[in-house]
Amino acid sequence: MSEIRINSIKIKNYRSFGKEQEFTFPNKDYKKPIAIVGYNNSGKTNLINCILFGIGNKFVQANTFELNDPHNLDYNNHLNIKINLEGSEFEHHYTDKNGNKQKMNKSITGNYEIFTEIDDNELKSGMQPSMFGMNKHYNIFYINFHNIKEEISTRKTSWGNLTSFLAKHIKKIVDTDSNMAEKQETYENEVKTATDKVLENSQLSAFIDKIKANYSTNLRNNSCEVVFGLPDYEDIFLQMIFKVGLNGESENLIPIDHFGDGYISMFVMAVIQAIAESNTDDKCLFLFEEPESFLHENHQEYFYKTVLCNLAERGHQVIYTTHSDRMVDIFDTKGIIRIEFDEQSKQTVIKYNNVGEFSPTMPTNINGQEIISFANFNSYIKSVEPNLNKILFSRKVVLVEGPNDVLAYKIAIEKEVEKAKRDKKYAETYLSFLNIAFVVHHGKATAYLLIELCKHFGLDYFVINDWDFDTDFIKELDAFLDENALKQGNLYLKDGTNDRSSNLKAMITTNWKLLKSAGIDKIHFNIPKLERVLGYQSDDKDSLGILSAVQTFTEYPETFLPAKLREFLELDKLTAQTTSVSKTENSELEDELPF
Repeated sequence: MSEIRINSIKIKNYRSFGKEQEFTFPNKDYKKPIAIVGYNNSGKTNLINCILFGIGNKFVQANTFELNDPHNLDYNNHLNIKINLEGSEFEHHYTDKNGNKQKMNKSITGNYEIFTEIDDNELKSGMQPSMFGMNKHYNIFYINFHNIKEEISTRKTSWGNLTSFLAKHIKKIVDTDSNMAEKQETYENEVKTATDKVLENSQLSAFIDKIKANYSTNLRNNSCEVVFGLPDYEDIFLQMIFKVGLNGESENLIPIDHFGDGYISMFVMAVIQAIAESNTDDKCLFLFEEPESFLHENHQEYFYKTVLCNLAERGHQVIYTTHSDRMVDIFDTKGIIRIEFDEQSKQTVIKYNNVGEFSPTMPTNINGQEIISFANFNSYIKSVEPNLNKILFSRKVVLVEGPNDVLAYKIAIEKEVEKAKRDKKYAETYLSFLNIAFVVHHGKATAYLLIELCKHFGLDYFVINDWDFDTDFIKELDAFLDENALKQGNLYLKDGTNDRSSNLKAMITTNWKLLKSAGIDKIHFNIPKLERVLGYQSDDKDSLGILSAVQTFTEYPETFLPAKLREFLELDKLTAQTTSVSKTENSELEDELPF
C-alpha cells in the first residue's frame, strides 16, 4: 500500500508570485476535493507548476529555471519553493560500496526546498534534500485538460520519455503485473510465429529481403540482419490505441483521438474512475488543471460529483484548478483556495485559504429558535439558486431578495452605463467586465448566511432588500446595539404606548439583524418595497410590469439607486472618467481650431 499527501507549500519569486505565499491543505480526514479558483492570469497554473516541482513530477536540475521564471524577470528575485509531504514507506534497494545488495525502508515524508542562485553569471537551481526517484513509489496523476488529446497519447517522445498520465499508468501496470511477465516469452514466440506465417511467400517479405541485400552491400557486404516486426515487448502496449464504438457498434471501431475534445474528456473521466477503482488500497494524489475545459456545464457538475468527490471520498487527495461554478461546493470552505493577482503590488496573493471550520450563526425567530438548520439551508439554497457558487468567482457580489430585483437593477445599471459611455455593447457587458455578480438569497432569513459566507471568503458585498414598512426608521433601528435593547425600546411599541403585533415585531427584528449583519453602509432597503419605489402599483410581482416601470426612468432616485450602491458598482468612477475624457477631447478640439 502506498499513500502520499501534500500538507503545505510556500512559494516565493516564481513568475507571478513575489512575496512568499503559504498554502495549507486539509488533512486526510477531509474527504472532499480541493479547488483552486481565481481570475485569468491570477497564478493558478503557476501554483500547480510549483506543486509539480515539489512532488518531483517536474524534475529539478541545475538548468531547470530560465529568465522567464524569476518574479518580474529579475535574476535577483531568487525563487524559493518549500513543500511539506507525507508518504508511506517503501523498500529501497541499493548496492553498497562492497558490492553487496542491500535494502532499507524510506519515505518521501519531509520538507523539501527548491531554490535558485547565481553561479558564474548564470541562474542555477537545486533541490534540498533530493527526492530523485522517490515519487515513482507513489501514485501521482497530473492531467492538464487544456491538452486533452496529449493526455491520452501513449507514444514516447523523441527523447524516449512518457509524458501523459495514461502512458505512465499503462507502463506501470505492465511493469508490475507478475502474471503478464510470466507470459512474456510465450507472447513473443507466438507473435513471431504468427508474423512469420503471414509474411511467408509474400510481396512484403520479398521487399524486406531486397532492403536487407542492398543495405548489406551499402555497408561493404556487412552480414547484417533486417527484421520487420512489432516493437519490443516493453513498448508494445504503448503502441496500442484505444478504439471506441458508440451506440452498440462493435465492428467499425474509431480511435479515441478521432473524437471531439468533449468525448475525450469523458473518456479520460472513465480512465480516472478505473484508476481509483483499481487502487483500493493505495491513496493517490490527483492534480487536474481545469477539468471543465471541454465539458457541457451539466457534465461539469456530473464530473465534480461522480469523479472528483468520489476520488476524495475514497481517501485520495484531489487538487484542481477551475473557472466553473458547477465544480465547487461553496459551503465546503476547507476545500477552497482563492488567489488573485494584486494590481498594485503586481503579484499573486492568497485571498482565501482556511482549513478551519465555517460555523455560521443560523437565523432565529422572535423566540430565539432556529428558523432553519444549516444542513436544510444548504440543501434549500442550492436547489433554488443556481448562481450561488458565482459568489466565489466574483470580484464583488450584490445579494438581492428575488429575481425582480435582479431584473430591475441590471436594467438600471445598463441604462446608467450607456448614458455615461454612449456605448450600448459596453453597457450590456459592464457587470461581467467588472466581474460583479448578482445572487438571489430568496429572503431575509437566509440572507444572513450568504453575508457571513462573503465575509468568510473576504469578498466585497452589497445587500438590497425590501424594508416592508411604510416609514423609514432605518437609522433609528441601526442605533440599537443589541437585541435585548431593541426589544425593550420604543420601536416595539406602536405610537409609544401600545405593543405592536408579534408579526410586526418579528419584521423589525429581522430587519435589525440584517442591518447588523451587513452593516448600514453595505445595505439598501427599498421602502416599503421595490415595486412602490419604481411606481409600480400592482402587487402581482409581474416581471414584465417591473421591466416596464424601471425603463420609464431617465434619472433613478436615491430611494432606488443610492450613492453608496453607485459607488459599490463603480458607476461614480464611470461618470468621473467620462467627464474627464470629455474635457480632454474638448481641449484637443480647441487646439486644432484655426483661430
